[in-house]
Amino acid sequence: MKKIKLFSILFALVVFTACDKDDENINNVYDGSQIGLGFTDTSASVAVKAEGAVVTLGVQSTVTTDTDRSYNVSVNPDLSDGDPSHYSIGGITIPAGSYDGTLTVNMIDNGLVEGVAYTLVLDLDLPDGVVVHTSSTATIGYNKYQLCNDYVLTLNEDDGWGSERTWEITDDTGAVVQSGGPYFDGDPGPYVESFNLADGCYTLTLYDSYGDGQWNGAVAGSYSLDCGISNAASGGNNWGSITSTDFCVNP
Repeated sequence: MKKIKLFSILFALVVFTACDKDDENINNVYDGSQIGLGFTDTSASVAVKAEGAVVTLGVQSTVTTDTDRSYNVSVNPDLSDGDPSHYSIGGITIPAGSYDGTLTVNMIDNGLVEGVAYTLVLDLDLPDGVVVHTSSTATIGYNKYQLCNDYVLTLNEDDGWGSERTWEITDDTGAVVQSGGPYFDGDPGPYVESFNLADGCYTLTLYDSYGDGQWNGAVAGSYSLDCGISNAASGGNNWGSITSTDFCVNP
C-alpha cells in the first residue's frame, strides 16, 4: 500500500511539473488575456546612400500604460546575411497612453557591394508577461544606392485571365508615360515589359476589368516592378479593380 501511495505522489509531481513547463511554452502566444506586442510593419526595403538611410518600423501593443515603455530587438543571425557594421539598431519606445510605438534602424554604407541585395531580420525580445501579438519578426531588405533608370515590369498571370489586365505609369503631373495590356487568357506569361524612366516620381497603376485583381478563386497571380536589384512595387492576389504604388526614380 505504501508503495502505491508513493508512486501516486511521484506521478502527481511529474504531471504538475509537466503542466508548469507547458504553461511556460504556451505563454508566448497572445490569447486576449495577456499583454501583446508585435510589429505592424513586418517588412521594408531601402537603398542606402553614402550618407546612410533610416528605416522606421511600426510596433503595437494591446494595452496602454501611464508611463513610456521600452523594448529591445535582436538580429536573427541565421536569416540575416549582412555585416553588423551595415546598421545601428535602436530600441522600441511606446509613449505613455499610446498603443503604438516605433523602432528606428539606421542603415550605413560601410562596405556595401554594388549590385548585392542584403537581408536583415529582427526579432522582438519579449520580457516576462508580454507575448507575441501579430508578428514578432520584421525583415529589412537593403542594398547600396545606385542610379538606375531601366525598369522592368513583370506580370505573372497565373490566374489565367490576362485579358482583364491593363496597366499604366503616370508622372507627377498625371501624364501617362508607359502603359500596356490587355494580355491573353489561358497564358500565364510571365509578361515582361521593359522601359526607361527619367529621374522623377511616378505612380504605377494596375487595372482589372472584372474586379478580382489577379485571382480566379483558386490561383493567384502577381506583379513586380524592378530596376536592377531594387524593387519599386509588387503585389498580387485579389486587389480588386485597381491597385496603385507611388515610387521615385533616383530620388
